Amino acid sequence: MAGNKIDQRAIEKHVKEINKAYERAFKKYPITVPLGGRSFTASAGATGLGVGIEQDPQLVRYLIWLGQLPEDTLGEQADYAEDSGTTLEEVAVLAAELERDGLIDAIGSFGGPDSHRITNDGRVELRRLAKLCSEPAARHRYATDSFLRWLYATAHDQRPTDPAAFLGTTESYFAGSALSETELDYALARLTNSGLVTDAGTQPKTVSITLDGIDCVLSGATVSDYLNRTRPGDYYSITGTNVVAGSQAKVEQNNYNNAFDPSAMREFAALVQQLAPTYGLQPGEQDELIHEAELLGEEADSESAEPGRIRAAYDALMGRLTQIGTASAALTTTIQQGEQAYSAVFGG
Repeated sequence: MAGNKIDQRAIEKHVKEINKAYERAFKKYPITVPLGGRSFTASAGATGLGVGIEQDPQLVRYLIWLGQLPEDTLGEQADYAEDSGTTLEEVAVLAAELERDGLIDAIGSFGGPDSHRITNDGRVELRRLAKLCSEPAARHRYATDSFLRWLYATAHDQRPTDPAAFLGTTESYFAGSALSETELDYALARLTNSGLVTDAGTQPKTVSITLDGIDCVLSGATVSDYLNRTRPGDYYSITGTNVVAGSQAKVEQNNYNNAFDPSAMREFAALVQQLAPTYGLQPGEQDELIHEAELLGEEADSESAEPGRIRAAYDALMGRLTQIGTASAALTTTIQQGEQAYSAVFGG
């Protein structure tokens, strides 16, 4: 047995491969814990497509570039830096992160020290990204979150800012695909209606981030999680017929279901009003459509919102939308959002 030598380099290589496998597994299936503090509700991944690198457009661009190379061609960092206008130092960081996650491999002695090729896991990730590109809900969530973060970074002093400038940034790319003006309009409608962004009332249009919008960004939560967070309510002491309210000077009893939340209908109505000029309608038809949207918004915003009246207003508005003869991406997006709003409010 004295002639048998332990191959230390082989052991180190094997251990490195095991560590990489654990890192990839943790990346794909992270450990989650309940959120404390402000009681945010974590997103549940409604698309069923998981979460990957789509939140970092630069990583996505580099991975796509490597994936588009012929199989027998090595990806040189210097080539990508020249093609993309990115510095070599930044490309090196992107490569290190993708390699850490098991999406690319360094070629090492088989090529230059800065050569990489995409792995099988990397090609699986590219397939997932391609699916995300055609997932409206995922695109809308990203547009809303990304625009609010960009607005905070650009003008956290709340100065009026041209929202169209966002479309010229790296952040306006989702899963390798550029967001459209229509998707930006949807994000603005949702953020404005939710009070996270305000229209500055200028021409051309500018917007400003609100204090709530700043709070949302600083919280680290997504827009959806921030808006759906559990707010602490008032405490009441009830003895016989006496009601003592903690912070309330007046207590009113309403005979409707407090669990009924028509907020999704308000957002849908605001979206229709925002996108109405893009549907290709005649002026009179556009005015009628906006009027129907206003009626739905008013019903959903009422303190004593009635499900029957909201449903009727919704049906009238959707009826007008489905009668529009000219198909467009904006119209398709609106109708899909309307169907999602109906499911959120009424179920089914």
